Amino acid sequence: MNSAQKLGFPEDTKLLIIHADDAGLSHSENMATIQSLKIGIVNSYSIMVPCPWFYEIAVFAKNNPQFDNGIHLTLTCEWENYRFGPVLPVSKVPSLVDENGHFYRKREQLRKNASIEDVRNELQAQFEKAIKFGLKPSDIDSHMYSVGASPAFYNIYRELG
Repeated sequence: MNSAQKLGFPEDTKLLIIHADDAGLSHSENMATIQSLKIGIVNSYSIMVPCPWFYEIAVFAKNNPQFDNGIHLTLTCEWENYRFGPVLPVSKVPSLVDENGHFYRKREQLRKNASIEDVRNELQAQFEKAIKFGLKPSDIDSHMYSVGASPAFYNIYRELG
């Protein structure tokens, strides 16, 4: 029995998942994600827990369990004029942030500066914050594939999954 059949479709059915990431980044991102889910443009989405608009999308997720969601683990912030940092206090994960307490803009900066322990602690904290809020994520993925900046970071990601 293939995956389509397990889901109740005929054997030769082609299934497509269209996934939206970066939910929680901003109010406009949340509104676009919610609208896309409701009209059926996307089937699933992932939430950036450290971002300022996490609460808005987390409330939506709790109130709309029919939509599949995951955690978009975040260790970088590429924006020039819209900055954010870790869930944990900066003092607990100092190697993950720049001089202003924000995540690094590029994966290379993360790779050069981040300690394995700080990466592990922050990723775990993001996941735990989502669970404590009452979310039931079906998956994890990575913003800007930041976990791919180092094999050690990727191993942490795999272990968390």
